[in-house]
Amino acid sequence: MEIIDISLPLESTMPSYKGEVNKKARLEKVRSIEEGANETRITFESHTGTHVDAPLHMLKDGKSIDQIPLQNFFGPALLIEIRGKEAIGKEELLPWEPCILKDHFLLIKTDNSFQDLSREDYVYLTQEGAYFLAEKEIRGVGIDSLGIERSQPGHPTHKILLSKGILIIEGLKLDEVQCGTYFLSAFPLNIKGCDGAPARVLLWRF
Repeated sequence: MEIIDISLPLESTMPSYKGEVNKKARLEKVRSIEEGANETRITFESHTGTHVDAPLHMLKDGKSIDQIPLQNFFGPALLIEIRGKEAIGKEELLPWEPCILKDHFLLIKTDNSFQDLSREDYVYLTQEGAYFLAEKEIRGVGIDSLGIERSQPGHPTHKILLSKGILIIEGLKLDEVQCGTYFLSAFPLNIKGCDGAPARVLLWRF
């Protein structure tokens, strides 16, 4: 069995959404071994690093991260690679249509994997692409950027997916991962009433 970690480590030097400092994790040593034990205080926002968006992130009456059944965060996944595109829409996804299956995860590897994740001009999923995936009734979609859409008024990509119960996983580390089929686990921190949470996202190949 092979296990591949595709999540970003939480650290003070980590990349952040559009370079925003408040999106970085802050680690503060509050006790040392000389005082009896090493202890660290960690401060971060719910959408820091590799994380899962809950419907509550964009929908007024949407479910919070702790209200989503655990089985939704685990299942078969297809990792595809789309390079040389500014945005991912229906046209870019059509070549993989026969392989995009109901109740499966789709992970999209783009030029983001080979660039600074703090860039403002990252590759994103368009509204048209979101409608296409919603029609496929996938379980979730993951992307190698710290946001699945970019400066889209009203956040249509998020709302289309989340209103259909499709999980959004942002901030995946895919630069060294080969395309193909896997099992994915993306269990977020169990933060009551929260709009999203960091997750340790793993690909499993049995």
